[in-house]
Amino acid sequence: MKKPDMLLTDIERSIFAKALVISIIAHAALLGGTSFSLFADWGKYGVHSPSYINAQKSKENKEAEAERRKAAAEEKAAEEAKKAEAEKAAAPAKDAAKDAKAAATNAAPSATPATAATPAAEDGKVTPPEVEPLPPKKEFQLGDDLSLD
Repeated sequence: MKKPDMLLTDIERSIFAKALVISIIAHAALLGGTSFSLFADWGKYGVHSPSYINAQKSKENKEAEAERRKAAAEEKAAEEAKKAEAEKAAAPAKDAAKDAKAAATNAAPSATPATAATPAAEDGKVTPPEVEPLPPKKEFQLGDDLSLD
């Protein structure tokens, strides 16, 4: 027969305390390891909720995108200004070449197939050829093999 004190020896050796400590350590390691980016955001934005931090990030991204677009627009405007300046400088030479071409055309009139197919107006603009309109739309008719009966 066992004495009551012998029955309590197994209870004294319980692993509850050891399991509790191991569980706390494991949870702390798991949460700490997976929350590293949150801790980094807390270092940058202060200790706030993730929704507040995401709102701040999206605001910063929009501002950066606006700055990038503004810089691209300024760069494009500068390129167009350079191009316009170059065209303005080359305009006298282009006019002289156009006058020489007009004089050569007047001296030897001949119609090429390209100019005959696309007639030019008096001001020099090329007009597209006339396009025939589509035939009128027919009413819907059932085929011979279809019936509503």
